[in-house]
Amino acid sequence: MDGMVTLYTAEQHEDFELHENLEHGYEGTEVGMEVEAAREGVEATTVVEEEWDDGLDLVKGQEFRTKTAMQVLVQRGAHKNGFEYDTLKSDTGRFVARCRGAKEGCKWYLRVAKLKNSDLWTVRTYVKSHTCSVVTTSTLRNRRRGTPQVVASVLGEEYPGRYDTPRSSDLISMVTRKVGVKVSYATAWRGKRLAANEVRGTPEESFSMIHSYMHMLKLKNPDSVSYVEVDAAKRFKYLFFAFGASIEGFVAMRKVIIVDGTHLKHVYGGVLLVATAQDPDRHHYPIAFGVVDGEKDESWTWFMNNLRSVISDVDGLVFLSDRNASLIKSIREVFPTAAHGYCVWHLSQNVKGHVFNNRDVCAIKFRECAYAYTVAEFDVLYDAFSRKYPSAAEYLEKSVEVGKWARCYFEGDRYNVDTTNAAESINGVLREARKYFMLPMIDVIIKKMAEWFNKHRKKAAQIPATKKLVPTVETQLSKRSLEARCLDVVEINSFHLEYNVNGSDGKVYTVDLARKMCSCRCFDIDKIPCVHACAAAKFLSVGTDLHLQDFCSVYYTVEL
Repeated sequence: MDGMVTLYTAEQHEDFELHENLEHGYEGTEVGMEVEAAREGVEATTVVEEEWDDGLDLVKGQEFRTKTAMQVLVQRGAHKNGFEYDTLKSDTGRFVARCRGAKEGCKWYLRVAKLKNSDLWTVRTYVKSHTCSVVTTSTLRNRRRGTPQVVASVLGEEYPGRYDTPRSSDLISMVTRKVGVKVSYATAWRGKRLAANEVRGTPEESFSMIHSYMHMLKLKNPDSVSYVEVDAAKRFKYLFFAFGASIEGFVAMRKVIIVDGTHLKHVYGGVLLVATAQDPDRHHYPIAFGVVDGEKDESWTWFMNNLRSVISDVDGLVFLSDRNASLIKSIREVFPTAAHGYCVWHLSQNVKGHVFNNRDVCAIKFRECAYAYTVAEFDVLYDAFSRKYPSAAEYLEKSVEVGKWARCYFEGDRYNVDTTNAAESINGVLREARKYFMLPMIDVIIKKMAEWFNKHRKKAAQIPATKKLVPTVETQLSKRSLEARCLDVVEINSFHLEYNVNGSDGKVYTVDLARKMCSCRCFDIDKIPCVHACAAAKFLSVGTDLHLQDFCSVYYTVEL
C-alpha cells in the first residue's frame, strides 16, 4: 500500500524485504531506526496504522467563491465519510481545522486563506489522510450536527434554480440519505429558506436594488411608469409600476377597472395591489401593480394618484372593488367623476352571513337579484328575497346602496363585469410568487404578463379577416341570430328604427336600433345586441347592406 512500510521477519531468513514510497525517504525516522535495528539482528515489532482518504478531493491552490461554500463542503465530507474535526481558527481571513483524533496521531489538517484584493478563498495547506478510527468517531457524544447551510446545499443539488422544494418535514430524510446526518425540523426549515434566498435573493437585496431594477425595466419596456417611495430614513415604503404595453393597450379596453389587494407572505409582509381590466374577449388585462405596507388610507390614495397619472380620469370610467373603506375613500377622492360598484360575489358572501339556514341558497338568490337587467324584474326577485331572508335584506338596506350592486340601478357602463374575479384570478396565479421577495415576485409578474400577451396576440392574429368581432362576442351573437329567426317583428317607426319584437317568452319587447336600446335592457347594459335587437336588425337588413356588428360597442370589434 502506498505510504506503508512492511517488514517481514523470519527465524530462518536474515534478509528483509522493504517496500517504500519512492517520494519519501525514511532515513532518520522511527521507521528507519527500526529497519536498522532489524538489520543488526535486533528483534523489532512495528505497529502500523491504516490510512484512509477524507473524500473531499481538495487540492492545494483550489479556490472557493466564499468561505461558507468551503465550510459546507468540509461539513458534508465529514458527515458522509465519518470523521470529526475541530476548528482551530475561523475569521475574516483564514480557516484552520484539524482532525479531532489529532491527539491519537491523526495527521488530517486543512488551512484555507482569503486571497489579497479578492473575495476568493484558497487552500493553502491540506493533509487529506486520516488514521483515526471511524468506529470511534461515529459514536462520539459531541458529533458535529447538520447545519442549515448543509440542507441548502442538498437542495441546491437536487432542485437547482427552483423556488418550490419539498416540505421541511420531508427534507429531514432527504438530508440523511444524501449526507449521512440527521437534522432537526427547525434546521431543515432554515435550510429551505436559505436555499430559497440563494435562488431569489434576500429581502435586503431586493429593496436595495429596486431603483436600478425599475430603471432597467423602463429601458427594456418603453413608456413604462414606476414610482418608488421611501420614508424619512430612506427605507422602502411604496412601489408602483405599470408596463408601457398595458398603458398603450388600455385605449382599446372597456373602461372598467377592477382593483384589489392581497397579502404578501414573506418575512416583511406587505400588500400587493392590482389594477386590472378585462379585454373584450374576457381575458385578464393587468394595468398596474403596487407594493405597500397595508390597505390603509395613505397607501391606497398614493396608489390611486399614481394610477391616475397612467390612465387619467377619462369619461365613463368605472371602478369595481370590494368594500374596503380605505379603497372606497381613495377612489372617491382621486377619481371623483368615476362610477364605483361593488363586487357582487363578495357582497353575497357577506349577505349569507346574516342568515342561519340555507346560506348558500341565500347567496345565490341575492346574486339573481343583482344580475337582473330591468327594475321590474329586480323588484319581483328582491321582494321574494326579502320575504324569505328578512335579516339579510335588512343588512343590505342599512349598509349598502342598491345602486352599488344592482345591475339595473348602476349609474355607469360596467358591461357584463359584476365581480372582481379578474383581480382575484391574478392573485391566484401569483399565489406562490407572493411568498417571494420583491424583485423575484416582479420577475414572475413580468413573465406571466409576457406569456399572456404573446398567447392572446397569436390568437388574435388567427382571427379570419371576415370576422369583425372578437371570438367570444362572435359566438354569442351567432347563437342569438339563430334564435332571432323565430321571432316576429313589427315595425313601429322606420325613421327612428323602432320595432316591437314578440319574444320567445310571450312578451313584447321594444327595440330602438338608432339608440341601441331594448326594453329588456340587455342591449343597453352589455352593449351587445340582444336576441330582440338581432331580430329587429334582421328585419331592417332586408334590401340594405347592414351588419350586426355595427350595433355592438366599438370595444368588441377586432380592430378599434
